[in-house]
Amino acid sequence: MYAYDFEYDGKQLSEFGFMVCSFDVPSGAETAEKGSEITLSSEPIRNGMKVIVCGVSYDDMLTTTFQICKDPTVFDPDHMEITVEEFRSLSRWLNRKEFCWFHSYDWDEPERVKPWFRATFTLSRVQIAQRTYGIELEMITDSPFGYGDEIVKKLAFTNANLSLPFADQNDEIGDTYPEVKVTCGASGDLVLTDDVTGCSFEVANCSSGEVITLSGDTMIIESSDDEHDIANDFNYQFFCFGNTINNRTNIITASMPCNVEIKYRPIWKDTL
Repeated sequence: MYAYDFEYDGKQLSEFGFMVCSFDVPSGAETAEKGSEITLSSEPIRNGMKVIVCGVSYDDMLTTTFQICKDPTVFDPDHMEITVEEFRSLSRWLNRKEFCWFHSYDWDEPERVKPWFRATFTLSRVQIAQRTYGIELEMITDSPFGYGDEIVKKLAFTNANLSLPFADQNDEIGDTYPEVKVTCGASGDLVLTDDVTGCSFEVANCSSGEVITLSGDTMIIESSDDEHDIANDFNYQFFCFGNTINNRTNIITASMPCNVEIKYRPIWKDTL
């Protein structure tokens, strides 16, 4: 990872007066970390002359190791040693029992948009003459790939136009279950379909002004109408969109006038 600063759980490393660094100066070219490693399960056919894929999985999450130290533009030379209190403060921030959003900043290309990752860290001291002048961070993520900035797309379905296009920005080919908020513009049975995934999300007996929300990957459905027996009126097919190798455009069709808000982070197949 090549960076000078990073953001983690809403805070930046520079807020602590630290910067990304390297205590070992490399020479020559380096190979960057691997990303999105796919494991293919295969079976031989035709007496071993060819193999066919019978299963696909992402077995490894993205990981990397890098170092940080005090920023010499913030601290004078006599205060570059990292104190016990400073190490504990950084450990409290970075060594978490959960995965939090991480985003780095490139020194050479500050305008470059880099992916987000959900990560946690293990911290080790980098010592010179028995004094701590750096910290090595082992970063572990919860995914084999990164994510782009959150996308929020609002679609207004009317009686005159009940079908609208939606572009999937994911690098990963397949289906995505986004967070969805539907505000019903009429009473009746709500149906949302997608021509790429073939999904048909249905909730019967909706009322005008009722707001129905879907949580995304956790697949929780809620209604703003406490009187609506949504558990019995839902067909338990959650809305999803998708893409193929040649097509990113989904056509979403609604059965009634409504406003639909779709929220997701697109998968970016990039390295740390």
